[in-house]
Amino acid sequence: MLFKSILTASLAILSSALFAEARKSKTHDVIVGGAAGLVYTPNQVYADPGDKVKFHFQFKNHTVTQSSFDEPCEPLKGGFDSGFMPVGMDVKKGPTFTIKVKDYDPIWVHCEQVDHCPSGMVFAVNAPKKGNTFKKFLKKAKASGKDNYHDGGSYKRSDADAEEDIEEKRSLGSALPVSATLDRRGGLGTPLPASATIGKPKPKPSASKRN
Repeated sequence: MLFKSILTASLAILSSALFAEARKSKTHDVIVGGAAGLVYTPNQVYADPGDKVKFHFQFKNHTVTQSSFDEPCEPLKGGFDSGFMPVGMDVKKGPTFTIKVKDYDPIWVHCEQVDHCPSGMVFAVNAPKKGNTFKKFLKKAKASGKDNYHDGGSYKRSDADAEEDIEEKRSLGSALPVSATLDRRGGLGTPLPASATIGKPKPKPSASKRN
């Protein structure tokens, strides 16, 4: 009887462990921007420890930046940040950014683009259903008013900047060798040919007139 009880308990523990392990493989997909506008779709998910949240960037220029409930539109010190991801209108499959959920604590997210967070572009993982709810988090973000540039060199870029990045990529794409690639931040995967330049060439200084 004792052996049977121990065996039953061991099987129960093993079953629970296998179930928990199976849950770790779940991935929650979230669309960033795109046709839906300045939103994450869905704008919140409930995930178990070990789950992943995969953000799919669509056109325009957005970020997935961790913040806090008290300061929805301010980057959390030491938190994750995808960086800016400019995506053209004609791009069918944009870049992705994935985070792994470690526990059931809430994870608050916003877009660092100018005015996107105050427009309601925020997201949450495991937001409480009482107290600090997602609804209150969204309200705080919208109440933050017009967004500003952060101090300390953290530059927030505008949609116009994004369009310039996209056009620059297109112009570079035709000048690069077949083996060259562009990484997700717009950098070059392989060196540029010696003749290639990035951006507009600086005008040559005019020769000074002699007296």
